[in-house]
Amino acid sequence: MSASDRALELALEGVETPLLAREQNWQLLAYFNRYRLILALLACVAGFLHGALAPFGSTDPRLFLWVALPYAALYIVALDLGRRRIGEFETQAAVLAFFDIAALVLMLHASGGLQGGTEILLLVSIAGTSFLLGRRLTIFFAALATIGILLEHSWPYLTGSRDFTPAHYTQVGLFGATLFMTATLSYLMASRLRRTEALAQRQEVDLLALAHLNEQIVAHLQSGVVVVSDKGNIELLNKPARTYFGLAENHTPPSLRTLSPDLHDQWVLTAANPQAGRRLVNAGAGYTLLPRFRRLGTGGGTVIFLEDTSILKQQAQQLKMSALARLTAGIAHEIRNPLGAITHAAQLLLENPASDSETQNLVSIIDDQSRRMNTIVENVLQLGRRDRTKASRFALGQWLTKSLPAISTALNVPVAALSLHASNPVMVCFDPDQLFQIINNLCHNSLKHSPAYTDRPLVKISVAIDGEGHTALDVVDWGSGINPSIVEHIFDPFFTTTARGTGLGLYIARELAEANGARLEYHPESAGARFRLTFGQLGDCSDAPLAS
Repeated sequence: MSASDRALELALEGVETPLLAREQNWQLLAYFNRYRLILALLACVAGFLHGALAPFGSTDPRLFLWVALPYAALYIVALDLGRRRIGEFETQAAVLAFFDIAALVLMLHASGGLQGGTEILLLVSIAGTSFLLGRRLTIFFAALATIGILLEHSWPYLTGSRDFTPAHYTQVGLFGATLFMTATLSYLMASRLRRTEALAQRQEVDLLALAHLNEQIVAHLQSGVVVVSDKGNIELLNKPARTYFGLAENHTPPSLRTLSPDLHDQWVLTAANPQAGRRLVNAGAGYTLLPRFRRLGTGGGTVIFLEDTSILKQQAQQLKMSALARLTAGIAHEIRNPLGAITHAAQLLLENPASDSETQNLVSIIDDQSRRMNTIVENVLQLGRRDRTKASRFALGQWLTKSLPAISTALNVPVAALSLHASNPVMVCFDPDQLFQIINNLCHNSLKHSPAYTDRPLVKISVAIDGEGHTALDVVDWGSGINPSIVEHIFDPFFTTTARGTGLGLYIARELAEANGARLEYHPESAGARFRLTFGQLGDCSDAPLAS
């Protein structure tokens, strides 16, 4: 793994920039140590040949060999220590640089000094050290190498071993200046390269993070998303799109034509004429989809958004019902005042001693119809209470046991007409008043389709746990049941099968259930009907207070 790849891996793991730079330095030191090891091995070969490879070891082959052997051994050990990241980087790099300069100066001395031409190895060593260490250490080792060259050149004078040539000090001075210049330029170049690479890595990490974010956004969109190249090849399919076309998670069709010929034809038509109208697409899994096409620029392909028409219809229905609820609630408020006046006038007529039997019959009709109208008004007003829930946590079985007498009183039936099966000690989170209204509506609906009460229960209320682990409340009756032809309309507002019904009971029950995060569904039975209220997870409203 390269230094940049390792640094990028650390960046994606959230490692800070200084640690990334340190990881890069370890990699650079490993490369430089490999170069030093190769150089040391070649020096060993030259030493064993006793100076045959001039100028290496030409002056003192024995010294050259005895320097090359530990030089090679040192960097074999250094490579292992660097691989295992033993010790501080700066300490290891500085120590190796010191021994590197010392060994090269000695081998330079054994090869005839500056006149031998091997001094270029010192330049490479100083340049490599400048890429690893800071500015002060870089200048220090350049000065150390210059002192080493000066001592090597002055060695004959200090030992009297051979003739001394002072004129060569000019060459030594120029080489020392070259060492300092090499160290400075290499350090500046290394600093600039580090900053450039760090910037590039940050940009790469940002791009990868942005790409990952885009993938997460696309994956969690409710709409289906298909990304198609200009050649019609599928580049991306999110989860809803796979669901619409019945595809497994690990299977992606090679082309849009393979996925859906109809969708492919619309894509081709839209590419030629962006103003072309859209048509519905029938997916293989039974969904009816409405596509939208968005070009990603020249050569960038096309994003196709797929909307499930059933969801669109449901959203439109919800908007329509919301507007209808506000309208009818406003009308109901306006009706209550004159309705109250009519009821009051009817009561006054009924109390008049001069009224005959015919008048009393007419007043009774007025009173009866006024009460019916008031019931409709009360039901309509409940449409506006969906968003005013006061959820609390309570034990469902205990609450049902306490509420059952009140429910039977509200329905004007004996308590024995309602059979309760709630042995499961489960907690739910719901608005108790709205739950009372839901059960009351469901039981009232069941009693309308049940025979007259004798001694047997007419409605069974039971608590169970469904297959997904949710708490469910069932209201079951053994009446005439619901005609299959009208099942899809029973939750529609103002839909009723009786002359005196308002058609709002089941609709209001479902609306209140959804307002509390639950769902109300109808399940046909062989005899009678069953309505199931499935509660949401208790953790979804953990902040709700505990009901007393």
